[in-house]
Amino acid sequence: MATVGRPRSFDKEEALKKAMHVFWEKGYEGTSMADLIESIGMKAPSLYAAFGNKDAIFKEVVQKYLPIVVNGQLATLNNTSDIVEAVENTLKECVRLFTSPDNPHTCLIMTAAINASPEHQDHVVSLRAMREDYRNAWVQRFERAEQERQLTGQLSPQQLADFYVTLIQGMSLRAKDGANKQDLTRTAEIALQILK
Repeated sequence: MATVGRPRSFDKEEALKKAMHVFWEKGYEGTSMADLIESIGMKAPSLYAAFGNKDAIFKEVVQKYLPIVVNGQLATLNNTSDIVEAVENTLKECVRLFTSPDNPHTCLIMTAAINASPEHQDHVVSLRAMREDYRNAWVQRFERAEQERQLTGQLSPQQLADFYVTLIQGMSLRAKDGANKQDLTRTAEIALQILK
C-alpha cells in the first residue's frame, strides 16, 4: 500500500516574493486578487487565511521590498567615503536594479502606488513618506560630504539631493517604459558631471 506523502509546507517568504513581483510590475491598483492567487499558486481561501486581503498583502510586500533599497542603494551611498564614488556607485546600483532580468524594471516604492482610489489613499501616503525618507537620506549624505569639504560646487545638499532623487525616479519610469542598461548608464554618467 502506497504511503501518502506529507503535504508540502507553506513557504510564506516565497509567497511574499511572488506577490511582491506582481505588485512591482502592475502597481497596487493594477493588481487583482486573481493575479496574486495565480502567481502564488494558492487557492483563495488559503491565501486569505495566510495573509488577509489585498491591502494586507501589499503592506507586507512593501516591508519585504524595503531592504532592497536600504541594503542596496542607501548602503552604497552611505558606506562609500568619497562622495563622487558614492553617487556613481549608487546610480550604478539603481541601474542594476531597474534593468535586472530577475525583477520588474522599475522601483516598487516609486511607482506602485502613485495614485489609488479614495479608499486606498493610505498606500499613496505611506509610499510618499518612504520616498521622502529616501530623499532625506540623500540630503544627509551630501551634508556629510559638505562637512568633509568634498563638495566643490555651488549647489546645497538639499539641491543636490533633489536633483539625484528626481533623476532616480525618472530612471525608474524610463526603465518601466523600456530603457535599457546602456540608456540609463549614459544618463547616470551625464548626471555625475554636476559633482566634478
